[in-house]
Amino acid sequence: MSSTSAYNRTSSYNRTYEKRIIEQGPKITSTGSPLHLSNMGSPLHVSTSSFQLPPTTLTSTNTSTAGTGLIASHQQTDDSFYVQMDLSQFRPEDLKVSVANSYIIIEAKHAEREDEFGLVERLLIRKFPLPSNVPADAVSSSLTADGHLNVIASVPRQKGDNIARTIPIKMVSSLMKAESKQQNLTTNEQSPIL
Repeated sequence: MSSTSAYNRTSSYNRTYEKRIIEQGPKITSTGSPLHLSNMGSPLHVSTSSFQLPPTTLTSTNTSTAGTGLIASHQQTDDSFYVQMDLSQFRPEDLKVSVANSYIIIEAKHAEREDEFGLVERLLIRKFPLPSNVPADAVSSSLTADGHLNVIASVPRQKGDNIARTIPIKMVSSLMKAESKQQNLTTNEQSPIL
């Protein structure tokens, strides 16, 4: 009988010990980065009140994904469209922007080449719906020196609009003015006076 009572005490002790470990186990906490577990050696206890996902961003600090088509900025309405994509892993001749079937299509492809991990071949196709009020011929694109592709589309202005605008003034250097005056003087000196 004593062995049974010893068994019950041990069993009871183990259940109490296990319960205490589970209750006092690590909790998942948000540290601003992906999940961080404190004390990985004991059983996991998830408390939903302390569990929060870190905020998501559109940028990456991982160098292996930098320049592979991450969207840095995007805005779209019925009358306009703007997107900026990091395509620095691609050369300008590897890029193509087109409009087909009411979609703005951005294509980037480069052949197999070597990087820090081995060989890589990249192909990216990104399709954005063309805004309903924007004609296909209003889409334009530009590429910055650091490999950011900007695609812009907006409703063209009506030609009859009486919109005030400032006319730019071309600046002429003072050296050019002096040469121009000297040329006029020599021309006047050479022409005979009648």
